[in-house]
Amino acid sequence: MLVVVLAVIGGTAGLGYAVGLGNASVLAALTALFCLIAAVGGPLRADLRLLAKFAPALVVAVGVPRLLGAVSHWAAIALLAVIVFVAGLLPALGSRYVTVGMGLGMASVFGYGFQLTGAASAGQIIGAPALAAGVGVLLRLLMGARDPGKPTRQALADALTDADPAVAGRAATLWLNDRPERWTGRVAGGLLRYHAATAVLEGRRGALPVPATEEVGATLEAARAEADRLAGAVRAKSIVDEVKPVGRRASATALPGSTGRLIEVLWTALEQIREAALGRDRSKVDIPAGLRRELLRTSLRGAFCWRSAQLRHAVRGTLGMVLALVVAGLRPGDPLTVSFLMTVYAIMQPEWQDTLSRAWQRIAGSLGGAVVLALAIWLLPPAALLPLGIAAVLAGFPFLRTKPMIFNGCMVLMSVSVNAGKQHLDPGYLLVEYLLLMLLAAMIGLLFGFAAVPGVPKPALPERFAEAVGTMRELLTGFAALLRGDGPDQRELGLELRAAARARQDLANAEPGSAEPTGRQRAAVDDAVDGLRGLAGAMTAALLRGRHDPVLAAAVEEVALALESGADPDLNLQATAGDEERELLLDTMAADVVRLNRAAAVLR
Repeated sequence: MLVVVLAVIGGTAGLGYAVGLGNASVLAALTALFCLIAAVGGPLRADLRLLAKFAPALVVAVGVPRLLGAVSHWAAIALLAVIVFVAGLLPALGSRYVTVGMGLGMASVFGYGFQLTGAASAGQIIGAPALAAGVGVLLRLLMGARDPGKPTRQALADALTDADPAVAGRAATLWLNDRPERWTGRVAGGLLRYHAATAVLEGRRGALPVPATEEVGATLEAARAEADRLAGAVRAKSIVDEVKPVGRRASATALPGSTGRLIEVLWTALEQIREAALGRDRSKVDIPAGLRRELLRTSLRGAFCWRSAQLRHAVRGTLGMVLALVVAGLRPGDPLTVSFLMTVYAIMQPEWQDTLSRAWQRIAGSLGGAVVLALAIWLLPPAALLPLGIAAVLAGFPFLRTKPMIFNGCMVLMSVSVNAGKQHLDPGYLLVEYLLLMLLAAMIGLLFGFAAVPGVPKPALPERFAEAVGTMRELLTGFAALLRGDGPDQRELGLELRAAARARQDLANAEPGSAEPTGRQRAAVDDAVDGLRGLAGAMTAALLRGRHDPVLAAAVEEVALALESGADPDLNLQATAGDEERELLLDTMAADVVRLNRAAAVLR
């Protein structure tokens, strides 16, 4: 990570000076880091599609508020408020957009608060983020050009070796965002069916007689061993010459009810994965036109409602940043402004417990770094402070994710030492100012992180889960009726989609003051949110395929009944499908309902 960071900063700064950006080259180099945050996270094609939209937004977010601030301080704050609000809403589109929103928001705040050494023209200010975006696109191309499909294959293979059904659902989502090839689609379908059958069988083991329980356990162990073996064939870049057939374990004990049929589904799913990995049909699956756009639009519509927790977080975060910008405006030219603004932005999180954790990490890290810096000021000559600050930030980067307190302590040494050396300021005075600004930033972040909007209820986790499942069940029922030809009109179905998206987002983000979930509950919430998003995506895809499909309508009704009763759906739904695209839709729905039923055992 440190090598990548140094290469990005050094390479972008060098390019900036070469193309005539002058003093703005440093701004370009540091902005490239924020671009890199959003550039990586999925398959190459999906990331490039995202960067095609993110790059122009980055240029506007970094360059325009800074230029506008030279004309009107309040106009710049207003524009920054809009950018921060949009960045706060982006996570509603899905987990992939969490880093996109973070990158956009941090880049805009950094671009406005960063103090350039010397003057820069308007062209240089706009050219800096444009160069940063270009470097981000180039780096993403270089990282994935040799094997664009590797992230998708890797995710599918990892899901085969991971017992968590949520991993399979996320791998299927990654496949959809990539160039959907037929062979990887068949792997994704088999993977979903395999994990759903495994989850159902695991749930039934406790209720079976002892001989049957032991038989099911042995079968699951044998199936996992076969899945681990097949993962290598899926992960390989080219077709593996020879992959042994799936070794089915013969049952030594008669199994009651539908357990034997579930085991048949398990082995059939693994055989489908093997055949797909060997055949490697690279023809493109016909994904309905506009599916990705419609899914994003539905999620965003769900967020534009005052009952949406994501919207309320975006409003709180925007108000907090406006206050921080007003405070920063009282001290124009302060070299620590950017550290203050970035701290306020970093502290405010959708989950209030995360906000408290960020504030503690920043304050504790700053105090620790201040102690070290105070000793350095006392013991070392002033000329040694600048090298010390640079060495500290290089040493702290590897701890950015794992031990943020250490990283925050290193940032104290970097901010104070570098600014004191560059502008010939008293390092002791600057250190005290830094600590006071961090304390003020924590107060603002906590104030708006904990602020509860008047009149908004604080439902407990079981209530939020019940509402999310209930709105999804109503949506499934209406969708099945629409497929039969006697369902709701398009406007009514759109309102139901919006309500389901809003309830899903509320499940993920609690209102400040709500009870903090346990680690087990948080994992179940993440799984449930992914399952609800998968059901909504499958319905949207089916709707774009065509509106009259009685066979699919019957299958969707069965899925809705399973969601209402808490029973596991029929995993042989795909047997009535008739085509591979419909099979994948039904496999997705069945697997997502199984995941929701497992989450219900924890959340209800």
